[in-house]
This record gives sequence, structure tokens and C-alpha cells, in this order.
Amino acid sequence: MSVFDQLKKYPLTNPDGDYLAAYRFADGKGFPSSYIDFATHLGWGRLCGLFLIYVPLDQHSDSWTVRSPWIKQAMDNFYEEMEHDPFLLEPDGYAGIESSLIPFAMSENGEYLAWDSAHRSPDDELPIYVLAARMGGIRYGAANLYHFVEKCGNEEAIKTMLGPGYPKLPLSFEPLLLQH
Repeated sequence: MSVFDQLKKYPLTNPDGDYLAAYRFADGKGFPSSYIDFATHLGWGRLCGLFLIYVPLDQHSDSWTVRSPWIKQAMDNFYEEMEHDPFLLEPDGYAGIESSLIPFAMSENGEYLAWDSAHRSPDDELPIYVLAARMGGIRYGAANLYHFVEKCGNEEAIKTMLGPGYPKLPLSFEPLLLQH
């Protein structure tokens, strides 16, 4: 049983399953299985009381197909304008990571969650990084979305992912209605 089964509610939205199955990243492989599990079990909503995880939705502004490219363009513009300042990659980023980050979520406090598409694991997961609010730093989150959620509920792990000011988050999922 995955952590998402424990959070399962009746989804108010269903992701675009055809898109989930067909999409390919630059490495020719699809979405990480933990993300597919999340999208198909939970759909669109608020995770751990804080994170809006974008899933592919047919023709909607909160769809991964809309939000991810928009956020990625803002990230690319920011890093280019800041001349790829290495200070902005601290504490856990590495030179060039900004070009391989694919955003898939946003916190209500302004952090972004992004996959590092340059380092796919043998089980086809993509490591998750947290971009601080206003892209003021990059922290390692977890090896996959399952571990990320588990770490959100841990008093010490949340601080390494999001910063020292964060208490552990509730292991919860709130389905949200799509606003048109």
C-alpha cells in the first residue's frame, strides 16, 4: 500500500490518462511512477495542507500541461537574468541543475517542486528538488513523491527540505474543484 492509498479521498477530478501514458521527457521515458500513482489515486488538490500538485487535466489552467511550461519559462528567465549565480543553487543544487528542472507543483508559500530530469534513477523515478520562494535557493527534497510526502510528516526531514521554519505537515490530501 502506498502513502497515497492512506490519503485517498474520492477525487473530484480525474487526470488525462492518455496524456499521462503518452508523455515523454527528453530522455524518452515517461512520468515517474510515484507521480502517476498520485495523479490517478488523488487527482487535483492540496497535498499535506500546502502543495498544489499539477496533474494533466483536459483543457484547464491548473493542468500540468499549462502550469509546468509557464513556471519553467519563469525559472529560465530568472536564472538567465541572474546570470546563473551559483549562490541561487545553494544549498543542494549543482552547476547546471536549473536547466534540467521540470516543475510539477507549487506550495501556497511560493516554493516550487521540480524534478531533476538529468538524474533518473534505475526505477525510473526523478529526484525532487524544492526551489525556495522567489527561487532563492534549491534544496533536495526526496528520491520520489512517496518519500517526499513521508518526509513532510517528519519534524526533522521537513526542515531539510523546506527550511528551518517549517513544522511537520499533516499527511493529508484535500481534493479541489476546478475553477473555470
